[in-house]
Amino acid sequence: MPSPMTAISTDVLVVGGGPCGSSIATRLARAGHHVTLVEKRSGPRHKACGDILSPRAVAELAGIQIDPTQIGGHLVQGVRLTHGRHAVESPWPEHPDFPQHGIVVRRDRLDEHLRDRAVTAGATLLMGHEAVSPIAERGFVRGATVQLVSDEGEVTGTREIRARFIVVADGANSRFGRGLGTSRQRKWPYAIAARTYFASPRTHETWVETSLGLPDPNGQPVAGYGWIAPMGDGNVNVGVGVLSSHRNIKSLNTLKLLTSFCASIADDWGIDPNAGLKAPTRLRLPLGGSVTPKMGPTFLVVGDAAGAANPFNGDGLEAAFLGGRLAADVLEEALTTGNSTSLQRYPVLLDEELGRYRKVGRLSARFLGRPAILKPALHVASRSDAAMGAVLRIATNEMRNDASAGGAERAYRLADIISRFAPSW
Repeated sequence: MPSPMTAISTDVLVVGGGPCGSSIATRLARAGHHVTLVEKRSGPRHKACGDILSPRAVAELAGIQIDPTQIGGHLVQGVRLTHGRHAVESPWPEHPDFPQHGIVVRRDRLDEHLRDRAVTAGATLLMGHEAVSPIAERGFVRGATVQLVSDEGEVTGTREIRARFIVVADGANSRFGRGLGTSRQRKWPYAIAARTYFASPRTHETWVETSLGLPDPNGQPVAGYGWIAPMGDGNVNVGVGVLSSHRNIKSLNTLKLLTSFCASIADDWGIDPNAGLKAPTRLRLPLGGSVTPKMGPTFLVVGDAAGAANPFNGDGLEAAFLGGRLAADVLEEALTTGNSTSLQRYPVLLDEELGRYRKVGRLSARFLGRPAILKPALHVASRSDAAMGAVLRIATNEMRNDASAGGAERAYRLADIISRFAPSW
């Protein structure tokens, strides 16, 4: 049994050094609180994501003085939506609170940069430290037992970290969260994503390309999409994402779907589909706030650990940053006033920000998994540039509330009304 190490006491223990956990640590450390951030990996990680920051995510990062272009982020002006031979270039929707661009940045660089900023703000960072079980006293979580893990994955020691409050931000399928009693709503949709990198002469493109209606092995359109994200560094990020509502999801091999998609875009993007720069990675991602509970008397659950990813497009970063900001606000209040009941505001604030949107997204995901609905929906969307633009506005939650509101907003309002009478899928 590995020997225990010296215990640590802290105001807030943040479990998980990804974007969400690091942004919370930065906010709280800047406010003068003692924060300890633990990350189970000892170095950068290769995650099955698109490396794409939407304008909303860019705005959230700007709120903590983070500029991803400083670490090689590549500006993109919008999304090129394709279906069959039809393609529409849709700029990011105009919004008074967000920039008019997104950014593609390597996830490992972003994670490392955000952790560095947390340390600069005053947080204590412990890499290679995996929180494996909560410390409970009189029914309250008071910290975590942490294993020290070497680069080779060997457990070399244990220690206790005691804290007034704990933030669970260790990603999808959170081991620590399950130790606190979290679980996913099994009837709600999830996504499966797979991606890799290729060298491409089109690396400096300023449009993220999204392909709708990818065919499964039976020739039926998949409830999901493929993407190509230009990195600006000689490479492109290529991936696919599929909703669990797809009729044949259990028999669908996402890695094979990725292989087929890479072959289909090879000539257009100048890639060698047999020369991926990294082995493909695959991830199962809960969506739409499907993991509960979001809080306890002394803890909050955030980001992918709370199933926060957008149910329309699988984007987890913007929801992670938004949830992280709200979590930091209620923790700041609890720490300042000494009243832990402030944590009860967190799920309420989340629901006010995203509750209706998430329910509409879950409802849409359920119906789009049916070919009888998906096929005509793709046909209608691909016939009109305006319809494709509306798809983008809804998928990125950047709808307009002023006189410029159009078809996207009307369609969403109708879906919102319908969702109010639907079960809480």
